Amino acid sequence: MSDQKHKFKIFVNQDEHEIDTATISYERVVELYLGQGGATSKEYLVKYSHGPHENPSGTLTPGKEVKVKDGMRFRVSGAGES
Repeated sequence: MSDQKHKFKIFVNQDEHEIDTATISYERVVELYLGQGGATSKEYLVKYSHGPHENPSGTLTPGKEVKVKDGMRFRVSGAGES
């Protein structure tokens, strides 16, 4: 029996990331977007697509999380950007 967790390949603004959890939170997506360059904030708009059948696409809001699958895509933009 293997204790190795499944890793999911996701994309945040076209940058590839690998996570080992079946869900991801708004805060974690923003953290991946910012890298080491800043503090997370509730001032970002996070949209996702290519998700599992439970949540194929939508908007991720602060304090919430969604299930992930390989190839899922997240788009983070400032609240004032389009």
